[in-house]
Amino acid sequence: MGRKKNKWVKKVVSFYRFVFKFEVPYNILIDGNFIAMSLRKKFEMKEALSKLLDENVHLVIPSCVVDELKELEDKIPGILKEVSKYKIEECKHGQILSPENCLKSYIGKKNMKKYFVATQDSFLRNQLRKIPGVPSLFFDQNMMLIDKPSKASILASKRREELKEEPKKFEKKILKEKEEEIKKWQIEEYKKTSHYKNKVEQYKINKLMGRVRKEAKGPNPLSCKKKKKFYKTSENNNQENKTMNNLDNNIK
Repeated sequence: MGRKKNKWVKKVVSFYRFVFKFEVPYNILIDGNFIAMSLRKKFEMKEALSKLLDENVHLVIPSCVVDELKELEDKIPGILKEVSKYKIEECKHGQILSPENCLKSYIGKKNMKKYFVATQDSFLRNQLRKIPGVPSLFFDQNMMLIDKPSKASILASKRREELKEEPKKFEKKILKEKEEEIKKWQIEEYKKTSHYKNKVEQYKINKLMGRVRKEAKGPNPLSCKKKKKFYKTSENNNQENKTMNNLDNNIK
């Protein structure tokens, strides 16, 4: 079981290292419930996490998490003493947030600083799974585990592989220039062929014999009928009225 677990952890860690460029020492964001679980299971956090990931680690415990733990000192004796072993990082978001929102502010939309997140909060882990490149660590009974890569991380990995295969901007420019050169070369090579030369000679002969007609640009205006007018002008109407009046007078 131990060997299978180690293989699985190495596989997942390698995924984040090669796809999302995680570097050693790994930065691990830790929340209060993970610290409480470590104390209950009698794990020394830094040592256990370093052993799990098989590399040096740097623990990041935000001040918002410590503020929450101060309220839980009566319920979980010794938790503040456990936290005091490690360096506390002052939060830069300018206000006191819940540990959940505090950790999400560290991660942001892209986890640019490449944090692992150690938490027992399953709701928070599900939210972080929507962000590509956020590995989660948690306790399952007496074992510390790493969560499998999320769908968002796998899709991001596939997209990066596709982008590697696609030509870059300068490569596209070179390809376009090469295509134009190839077209010009093909035209020049075609002009050297006997088929092209025969066509040119035949065209010249037809032109001399008067067999080549100019392409008509449009219909001959002299051969077109004039458009009929579907209305009468005011002058025509006045002339018609005068004629009718004269006829009436003559009849009288």
